Amino acid sequence: MHSTRVRCAGLILAAFIAWVLASGCSKGKAGFTPPPKKDPETELTYAPVQYDTTTFRVHFFWTGFDDDGEVKRFHFAVDTDTLRPPGEWPTTTSKDTTLLFQVDPIQELKVHVFKVAAEDNEGRIDRTPASRAFSAKTLPPHSQIDKGPSGFNLSIGPNFTFEWSGIDPDGGETGGKVPVDTFQYMLLRVGGIADLHPGAPYDPLPPFEQNLYVGLIDGAIGDGLPAGDHANLHNDHSDWKWIGIRALKLRFRNVTPGEYVFTERAVDIAGATEKGLGFPTNIRHFTVTNRNSGPVLTVRSSILNRPLPSATGPDDFARKELQVFEGETVSFSWSANADAYGGEIEGYTYALDDTSSFPGLDVRQTAATFSPSKLTVGSHFLYVRAVDDGGLVTNLVQPLKIVHPAFKDPGAPRSILFVDDSVVQLGNRSGPNDQVETNWWTLRGSTGHGPLTDLTEAYGVVNVEEWDTTERALGSVEGRKQPAPSDLAPFTTVVWTTDASNGGSISTALFRTVAGGDYSELQGYLRAGGTLILTGWNIAQNTSGFVNDTYKVGGPAPNGICTFPATSDGADRTVFPRMYMGIANSVPSLEGKRLLGAYDFVRGIPTAAGAAMGFDTARVDTGNLSFGVQFPGIQGDPTPTFKWNTKEYPPPFVPDEQLFPGLSGIEGWIMSTNFGCIDDHDLGREVPSSPVARPIYTYHGVRTGVLQDGTASPREGLVCASLVQSHDLGINGGHYDAKAAIGRIAIFTFPLYFLRDADAIDIMKKSYLYVSTSPTLP
Repeated sequence: MHSTRVRCAGLILAAFIAWVLASGCSKGKAGFTPPPKKDPETELTYAPVQYDTTTFRVHFFWTGFDDDGEVKRFHFAVDTDTLRPPGEWPTTTSKDTTLLFQVDPIQELKVHVFKVAAEDNEGRIDRTPASRAFSAKTLPPHSQIDKGPSGFNLSIGPNFTFEWSGIDPDGGETGGKVPVDTFQYMLLRVGGIADLHPGAPYDPLPPFEQNLYVGLIDGAIGDGLPAGDHANLHNDHSDWKWIGIRALKLRFRNVTPGEYVFTERAVDIAGATEKGLGFPTNIRHFTVTNRNSGPVLTVRSSILNRPLPSATGPDDFARKELQVFEGETVSFSWSANADAYGGEIEGYTYALDDTSSFPGLDVRQTAATFSPSKLTVGSHFLYVRAVDDGGLVTNLVQPLKIVHPAFKDPGAPRSILFVDDSVVQLGNRSGPNDQVETNWWTLRGSTGHGPLTDLTEAYGVVNVEEWDTTERALGSVEGRKQPAPSDLAPFTTVVWTTDASNGGSISTALFRTVAGGDYSELQGYLRAGGTLILTGWNIAQNTSGFVNDTYKVGGPAPNGICTFPATSDGADRTVFPRMYMGIANSVPSLEGKRLLGAYDFVRGIPTAAGAAMGFDTARVDTGNLSFGVQFPGIQGDPTPTFKWNTKEYPPPFVPDEQLFPGLSGIEGWIMSTNFGCIDDHDLGREVPSSPVARPIYTYHGVRTGVLQDGTASPREGLVCASLVQSHDLGINGGHYDAKAAIGRIAIFTFPLYFLRDADAIDIMKKSYLYVSTSPTLP
């Protein structure tokens, strides 16, 4: 029964299937129709807000989907390309891109359209692309000329170079600053036109006037200078066009001589141009001549106080012979600069005497050192040459004369050169005239003694000669003239006296020979082994490059001249105070007022070392017309005499300014901890156990105040005289060599003339005894 039912059910199912199949066959082509295919769709997921303003660098993100397939790629277009069919647009499989949009070069703003359409696996393209309209904006770039002719009427040769640089404030990938790599320039010829075709409707550029040309160039916001009114105003200069360049340097060669204006501006990657061009940042005015002058060449030396006058061009001017003592090792260094016309130095070369021995050019060849074996006695010539990248040459030719120091010859007699560098011009009758002071030095006094004449008897000085710096300068513009090395060479000792009329230390011959000239004749003499007795007013000031270099207060080195960097101008200006005197600072008397303790030096007090050597109190010879006459008085007149007039009689109208109890303009020294700012073990000296500079006198002045009842003198107890032993300049590693050392020096920062005769003569004797036994002398 069960099997019969199953069999019947199977027959029924089979019959149903057969009916279904028969029904399908009977319909034919009028059967089931599939749904139509759909286009893909596109969506911008990140883009500028519609019709908004954004930066010129825009990052777009999009996506696409297809209901009956899949998206295979995208088509996109920008601006006018969007008018073409999407099938002609560029394709990408990416879903984002970053595009840079140009802006109007003047307005720095421009409207743009971006569209993107998806394409599916059957090649269908979205017929309604995603679209966004927006404005792109950029911040304008800025630039400046870094190198080239200066902007102020410079005359240069026909070959010159300009270099520049610029910054785009929003050109980076994240909107930050980046360097500009595209620029535009114009080289305008004043009075000229760019289009030289006959009948061209353009006008010549006007004569140069800075504001006019700045206005013209600022108005060149398009592709060139603005078009004016040729017919009526004759100011159409639009033939002058901006020239594009993707470089930071432009070399001009063989430019026609004339007057020119050069200008450059930056262009950023969005096409915006720099505005507000200024002079001389972006604009330069100069004149081109038919001769290239070449780089500026400057030479320095170990024996020079300052660089030699610079040379320019192939033909050097006739230079003053530089005298140098035999035995010196002399170093020269040099540098050149071609920035005036935008050039670069390609190399240097040099020669001593023989120019056929010029080595090859090398930009690293910037120095040379000549040993005594090269610098033999007689005349020599140093040749230095600099060459720039355009082949322009500058030559410097320095004559040298090597002088033999005859005072070092075996058996050379003791002799003195008295350098009279004192011209008393106080104008207030407090000091004598120049002849009175000169006679005091060179003649015997009423007692039969004199500061120089006594030395010939006491110490066997066979010769004393005078060098008057004022008389030697007659007929010249120098005012005072110092002795040259050849003038110093015969003398074992120089006695140098200088005055207080320096007005800032620049008029004395002492200043000229130590700090104010190219070569320090006096330092060279000392380096050769000569000896010196130096006396005068404010010696530290008189031997420094600037009037206040050594000042404790009011100068550039309040903590001492050792604080000047070793290679600085300050260190160069204070070589003598550092290496020959060993001071750190000085405390000068400035304003001539008793209230400030200005005219207060009345005596020098011997230190323990000075007293041990026999130095006694140095008393200023003061007096006034109430009881005496100014030295030397009248022959046979018993009235007391004096050298420094304190002017107490007649009574002063302004006591604070006219009461002179002592000498004016006398400084006090603060000695350096390390002589010359050099460690003791690096300094070669004759007596290593003793200080190089040994103070022998300290300053004693009256109290401050009109009535001399105030505080102690501002310089009380400071050093005012010292003896400097023979030493080197720290070049022998602490090993003393008398043949290469500085001779002994005695220095007094007060004038010996104004001391009482007995005191001054005694000081001269003991000072000469000290220096004349220097181991540097034969």
